[in-house]
Amino acid sequence: MGTGSAAAAAKPSADAEHLALVADRVAAIKNPVLQKEIAGGCHLLAGLGFPQELINAYFTMGILDDSVTYQAAVAEYTRRGRLEGERQGEQRGIHQGLQQEAQSLVLRQLPRRCGQLSHEQELAVRALPLEQLEALAEALLDFDGPEALDAWLSV
Repeated sequence: MGTGSAAAAAKPSADAEHLALVADRVAAIKNPVLQKEIAGGCHLLAGLGFPQELINAYFTMGILDDSVTYQAAVAEYTRRGRLEGERQGEQRGIHQGLQQEAQSLVLRQLPRRCGQLSHEQELAVRALPLEQLEALAEALLDFDGPEALDAWLSV
């Protein structure tokens, strides 16, 4: 925590003057524990009406480390981030499973309609995204040979 800084320009705004006054008053508190608690509260409350850059010019983030409210907020956002990551990972896993199953099904059905697939045809089918694999699974019911697959893949 410090008063005046290079970030608060030579001609301070009214906001900067208000924060400077608060920071000076907090700096004058003799009890270091009380000073840190009040500085943390001021930092949090300043966030309701002042830009972060201005707040950082007068109060440091380190003063929030001991705040139970700040720690609860950090814990909550960490928990939410973890849950979101798990949800996205789960969705990716489901999508990959569906992709693999669709590939397997199409690659088992194609030889029945088109004969033995060439290496290039198999690679092309394996490269298809899930939506196109699903479309191919429907379209292959109308195929009558390997040319039909080549025509479908070239579209």
